[in-house]
Amino acid sequence: MSIPDITITSIETITAFDISTGAYKFTLDELQSATIAQSQDSTDITGKQGRRLATLKRNKAVTISGTNGLVSHGLLEMQTGSAFENTTTTVLWVDYLTVNSYAAATSFKAVGTSGAEIEALYIRNSDGTLGSELTQAVSASAGKFTYTPATKALGFHTDVADNTEIVVYYKRQIAANVLSDDSDTYSGKCALYIDAMAEDKCAKVYRVQIYVPKADFNGEFSFEMGDNQTVHAFEANALSGACGTSGQFFTYTVFGADTVDAPSLSSIAVTTAPTKTSYSVGESFNATGMVVTATYSDGSSGAVTGYTTSPVTALTTNDTTITITYTYGGVTKTATQAITVSA
Repeated sequence: MSIPDITITSIETITAFDISTGAYKFTLDELQSATIAQSQDSTDITGKQGRRLATLKRNKAVTISGTNGLVSHGLLEMQTGSAFENTTTTVLWVDYLTVNSYAAATSFKAVGTSGAEIEALYIRNSDGTLGSELTQAVSASAGKFTYTPATKALGFHTDVADNTEIVVYYKRQIAANVLSDDSDTYSGKCALYIDAMAEDKCAKVYRVQIYVPKADFNGEFSFEMGDNQTVHAFEANALSGACGTSGQFFTYTVFGADTVDAPSLSSIAVTTAPTKTSYSVGESFNATGMVVTATYSDGSSGAVTGYTTSPVTALTTNDTTITITYTYGGVTKTATQAITVSA
């Protein structure tokens, strides 16, 4: 069946699954761009005086790359080879406080070495810059302050007047999702489904799905932060030899947007017997003239080929039937054909 040429109008999603278990990994659904690039090396075979006789083609390679408009944590796990863990962790926190009656309090409990829980504390200048630094001590004195973790209370000497603004840096413990990019872990592999929408010249809508059975992700990425939008770039190389495939880098499927489910195989039957049904011992079954008809879940039926028969060895007097086996869409059905075998 011929299909029309199409224009890919939008990239919808890229979805990843574990190659071994089939478990869902992540979905990129805010794709700004995506590219599938194929390369191929070729070497000229030359003869007398350098005449080109043929071309040796080899080393085909496929690369998948693009950018997602949001940072994908699943993709980040794939690129780093690490996994997010919901755990207790320590983060740096900053409070902007005002001293009142020689006291203030941190928003959260500071953690760390006893007697040195506060990382740094500064007087804040009127222009917002950091002024003189105060140090934590057992008792408040000039240039020193106290801190009580249980109550989060800060205490100051009389040299710190009321309404003085201070900046406090400290560490606190929180429950969070944490990914540790360890130096001895590397990017991983997964199966990818790339979904896109397309149209032909007559504006008929199609869906395009590109399936990459084995994509090896590159661990290189960068997050630009500041005035520009942070995007999540990625690159992966398609590998051949994925389990259950015949060595393809990817498959490219075009189907109508309103395509219905394919019918499943319900049964098969021998609707026309083979020309030969009587055999002598030692002969092999001959399927010439036999018609095998498959019936599907939608009620349709039709003759099929590509079935197998057994036994395939020389027939004996114990063989009274031939078993026909046919598989369609992952469903296998069998039928039998009666035969006679004479000594």
